[in-house]
Amino acid sequence: MSAPNPPSSAPPRRRRLAALRRFARSRSAVVGAVGLLLLVAVALLAPVIAPFDPAAQDGEPLLGPSGAHLLGTDQLGRDILSRLIYGARASLVAAAGAAAVGAGIGVPLGLLAGYLGRWVDAVAMRLVDLLLAVPGILLALVMIVVLGPGRFNLILAIGIGAVPEFARLTRVATLGIRDRDFVLAARGMGASTPDTMLRTVLPNVLGPIVIQVVVTASMAVVVEAGLAFLGLGTPPPAPSWGGMLQDARSYLYQSPSYGLFPGLCLVLTVFCLDRIGRGLQLAVSGGSPHLGTRVTSGGAV
Repeated sequence: MSAPNPPSSAPPRRRRLAALRRFARSRSAVVGAVGLLLLVAVALLAPVIAPFDPAAQDGEPLLGPSGAHLLGTDQLGRDILSRLIYGARASLVAAAGAAAVGAGIGVPLGLLAGYLGRWVDAVAMRLVDLLLAVPGILLALVMIVVLGPGRFNLILAIGIGAVPEFARLTRVATLGIRDRDFVLAARGMGASTPDTMLRTVLPNVLGPIVIQVVVTASMAVVVEAGLAFLGLGTPPPAPSWGGMLQDARSYLYQSPSYGLFPGLCLVLTVFCLDRIGRGLQLAVSGGSPHLGTRVTSGGAV
């Protein structure tokens, strides 16, 4: 596990601008960012740009792409393009919500454990170990079964599974800087412990955390689709890409395009998030992929 980069002596604003320029120089990262922004715009403008009501049966079942239905219809005669557009909402909400839950719980936990140490660190890390003992997808399945299907429960289940990565990453980064001169100076000037953690330590460990947010979002898209495929995601008739894949499974020979398009949407969304995450990693590490804390789906390594 490599230690995070020591904070630069440059002003924070200058460091952020330098990181932004490094991110902009990565063509793949820019492509990923543009693709994600387009997807967000499509999800937000779904009522305006969708040609049909996603729940309305406006055509013959299992029609192929045509002028009336650009991507064809499903087994109930619903427009696939409209359902894909509205289905983007389910994936993006799950991604943003799960990342918010994971970071909202894991970052404070890791910050407290790394800065305070002693028994706080021991208790926090044992809680994290308890969560790590259960695979994330299994934990999500159990929580969904216990709490019941629903968008909020789905986000909560995926977010709780992401807490250990955020907690471990924040703890490691905090341990790397808590005894540095600028932190000791803040203490010497009379700053309280909460003030030192929030205003001095946290801003200097945000880089890896932001990368982990993107990684968690991409994982949440896949997990949400998997749970929806199993019938535990967004309840029908609300569209979701995973639910569309589950419906298309029985009709792949009759209408191959039915399952192709939602799968392609999932691939492109995860690709965009992956490109953004890699671009952020290069930006935070100063342009070298071998520097700084490397964040993956399994946490900091």
